[in-house]
Amino acid sequence: MDDTKSLFKQTGLLIFGILFLSSSPVQSQVMDHSSMNMEENEMKDRDKTDRMKDIQNMGDMKHTDTMAVMKGKMIFQMSCFLCHGRKGEGDGPVSMFIGPYSHPRPNNFTSGIFKFRSTESGDLPMLTDLMRTIREGIPGYMPSFRNLGEDGIKSVAMYIAKEFIQEELPTTTTIKYVKHHGPYTYSAKSAWRGSLLFKIMKCNECHGNDGKAGRMDLKDERSLMIHPVDLTRQETFGNGTSHEDIYRTIMTGLDGTPMPGYNDSFAGEEESAWDLVHFILSLQGR
Repeated sequence: MDDTKSLFKQTGLLIFGILFLSSSPVQSQVMDHSSMNMEENEMKDRDKTDRMKDIQNMGDMKHTDTMAVMKGKMIFQMSCFLCHGRKGEGDGPVSMFIGPYSHPRPNNFTSGIFKFRSTESGDLPMLTDLMRTIREGIPGYMPSFRNLGEDGIKSVAMYIAKEFIQEELPTTTTIKYVKHHGPYTYSAKSAWRGSLLFKIMKCNECHGNDGKAGRMDLKDERSLMIHPVDLTRQETFGNGTSHEDIYRTIMTGLDGTPMPGYNDSFAGEEESAWDLVHFILSLQGR
């Protein structure tokens, strides 16, 4: 009887041992599979986190633009509305004192007409064009706001574009800008060629043969009397006085005024426009 009990105990221990040993690999296999699932889930979580970061970055860009426009609005309402008006229509409380009977008046941004651009006549300016005018000002009429810094200047330009122009501004121009080669000097021969162009293109009909702008019967788009620029006085150049500024003005013209753009006239011969620039500079003794 005792031998039988001992046999049962030994047999039971053997069966338990076999079951235990056979179950161990299964448990190990289950644990490995669980580990694989955890790794896959972690990868999915990382992908999801990356996608969320991308979406957040896009939102941050929009947020940055919104903040810049808000900053521009604050600056505009403190510094610009007196001339340009709260609605950007050029009818601020001091606008009449700038040009009571004649051109210029503060620009009406809502009209879509801009004198100072690097784009074709009739096109809207680029954001950089608005920034240049804000930065440099207009001699005798609009002060320079260079003290705002580039971020402040850009903010005001963005606000004007969004609030008053309300159209997508161009980012490129079809006008070909040929760089001035060499130092900022020119030959007498180049200035002489420019003097011939000055008459051929009938610039003298408005600016006079001597460049001193004697014509008095011209009007702008608001029917205000406008005086052609005296080319002998660089302080009268509203669109800048550098070589590149004068080249740009010749090519683009000044929308809203009788001054046309000559981009088409110089098409394929843009280098010749520099001769005209040199002649204008020679009138100032520069």
